[in-house]
Amino acid sequence: MSLVINQLSKQIDHHQTLDEISFEIGLGQIVGVVGRNGVGKTTLFRTINGQYLSDKGTVTVDGQNVATQPASRTQLCFIDPLTNFFKGATIKQIQWYYQAAYPAFDNAKFEQLLDRYQLTSKQKLRHFSKGTFGLFTIILSVATQAPYLFLDEPLDGLDVLIRKNILGILIDEVATGERSIVIASHNLVELEGVIDRALMLKHGQIVNDYQLESMRHNVRKVQLVYRDKQIPAVIKQLGHIVHVSGRVIVVVFENFDEALQTQLAATEPVFQEELPLSLADLFMANLTDEADFELLS
Repeated sequence: MSLVINQLSKQIDHHQTLDEISFEIGLGQIVGVVGRNGVGKTTLFRTINGQYLSDKGTVTVDGQNVATQPASRTQLCFIDPLTNFFKGATIKQIQWYYQAAYPAFDNAKFEQLLDRYQLTSKQKLRHFSKGTFGLFTIILSVATQAPYLFLDEPLDGLDVLIRKNILGILIDEVATGERSIVIASHNLVELEGVIDRALMLKHGQIVNDYQLESMRHNVRKVQLVYRDKQIPAVIKQLGHIVHVSGRVIVVVFENFDEALQTQLAATEPVFQEELPLSLADLFMANLTDEADFELLS
């Protein structure tokens, strides 16, 4: 089974929020969708899950188009934290609704997780704190047994211990190889520890699709120091500059090899050092605009 997004486009208020986005997700992955505020991460989730009608493109699960075959929507789950219609309902009432919507809903798992986190079926969502609501959303999502879960900022508002437990739950769910989880989050440090893949979203398009394991073999973050403040052309052409301070340049190279090292050596840096690479570095490398770079320098 695979989820295929093909040339998905969506305008919001005459703005092209999604512009022919295409990617595919198989089972057994945790995928991070990374982008700046307002770039369209939530719009992407809403469009994939049918809350918004797409202007163009298709979403298919195991070859079935979710727009023309509504039954296939039970393979997807996105509980939108910003559009909650159940604030006046109890946990038990919400459970009944999702049992009807998802035929494979796992009541035993749902109730076990509620008990673990000391939530009761009579509680109403309107009395939940932001953190408790986030926790409940994840419990409900997991219990649907949908193969593809979409979580928008799922750790926001949760304390350190709850975040750790929730991440453990998500990793366990994916470890079975029977589902995948797609996470949009600004917390790059936490994402880096759990995701297998990062989709970089910018100007309504996927500008990079990183498999993190292979990325660690090919991508390098390098600090270079030069005698003057001129940035060599090879760095501008082949790298992503993430920081400049005087004569010190920090740059990310996506395809670092011996040939590139030879080109760097020819620029005669006073000092060169490889630095640890993080997901935040990839964020800076791919999503920083020229105007932002001018501020950095």
